[in-house]
This record gives sequence, C-alpha cells and structure tokens, in this order.
Amino acid sequence: MLERILFYGASKGRGVVASIDDSNNIGDVTVIPEGSFAKDWTAFTGLSGDRILFYSATRGGGVVAAIDDDNGIGDVTVIPNGSFAKDWTEVTALSVDRILFYGKSKGRGVVASIDDGNNIGDVTVIPEGSFAKDWTEIAPLSGDRILFYSATRGGGVVAAIDDDNNIGDVTLVPNGSMANDWTQITAVSGDRILFYGKSKGRGVVASIDDGNNIGDVTVIPEGSFAKDWTEVSALHPV
Repeated sequence: MLERILFYGASKGRGVVASIDDSNNIGDVTVIPEGSFAKDWTAFTGLSGDRILFYSATRGGGVVAAIDDDNGIGDVTVIPNGSFAKDWTEVTALSVDRILFYGKSKGRGVVASIDDGNNIGDVTVIPEGSFAKDWTEIAPLSGDRILFYSATRGGGVVAAIDDDNNIGDVTLVPNGSMANDWTQITAVSGDRILFYGKSKGRGVVASIDDGNNIGDVTVIPEGSFAKDWTEVSALHPV
C-alpha cells in the first residue's frame, strides 16, 4: 500500500508530495512549484480526508487545504489571523480529528477539535509546565500515543492521551537513543516514523511497537532528500 507525504520548504514556498510503500521505499514524487505556498507556515499536520492544517506563528492564523488524488492543492478554508496563539512550535493531529498544539517556551499546550467543515473548537488547556521545554518534534502513534523527540538530547518520551485529553502513561526513550540531527518527523501507517534531517538530506524510517520500543530501522541515505524542507507530514485519507 502506498501512502503520501507532503514536504514543504518555507524559503521558496515550494513542496513535493512523495509516496512511501510498506517496505519504506520513497517514490512517486509530484513537484509543487515555488510560490505555490505561503512562506510563513511554521507548522502543519495531516488531518482526515487528505486535509492539511497549515499554521503560522507569525500571524496566529492558518488554512486548512485538501490534497486530491492527483496531488493538487485545493478546497482552502482560511483560519483568520489571531485565531491561534503565536507561541505554538509543534502541531500534530490525534485521533477523531483532535489537534495537539505545543509551545516549548512555556511547556504548555492545548488540544482542539476540527470538524468536517474545518471549524476549530472544543479546546482543552494543558497548563504551563505540563511538558518539557525542549521537544523539537512530535508525532502521533496508534492507541492515542504521542512520540515527543528532543534533538538536543537525542531522546524522547512516548505518552498516551485519553478521550478526555489527559496526558499519561509515559515511556522514556533514553537520551542518545536517537540521532540529534532530525529536523522533522512524521508518522505513517503500521506505527512507523519517518525521521528527516535537513542538514544532510537524509532520513530513517523506524517502527515502534505496542510496548513503545523503537526498532526495524530502514536507512534513507544522505542526499536522498532536498535540504530545504522545513515541514513534513503524512496525509491521512480517513
């Protein structure tokens, strides 16, 4: 089964949509030309229905766009400037179209919902100090688990989030377990995580089991990716 991943480069407002198969091979690239995207998106995440939420910390606004089967961008819903706080550094989708917003400066967050009409609501506040302040990437896993990654430490945690948006059941991923140069991570099916490092254009795809153990690593060699991708997210058809 092929899945799609959107790579976005802020410096040129460009992107590509690539596929990944069950053996972790990357292929089927569709180029999205320079200038197709705004250049100030600081985070984005895939939603159900092959939608993407784009967020700008500069403006506190965003858009939700759909990506069709031919990798064309359309059906854009504008989320007005000022609708979001401006300190979110990571945004990731959870089950039932919930979205976790994380702000590293205060270790805080919110979980919001988004409906089929792209309306944001049902916000649960996660107070300052609830999270560590050095998470540089976050990705969702099955079972309402979340992988938090710190490039500073090369470590992380896997935490669970329940239906009431409470964070718990934390498993530590020891410092040094992961490389320090990953600049983006995104989850694909089968509890696999794609790690991307822009400095060398390299990556790995790793699996994570029900016990939160990392394994089954496929190396994607240096130079396989462009070096200007600033955001990466898998698409989610359902």
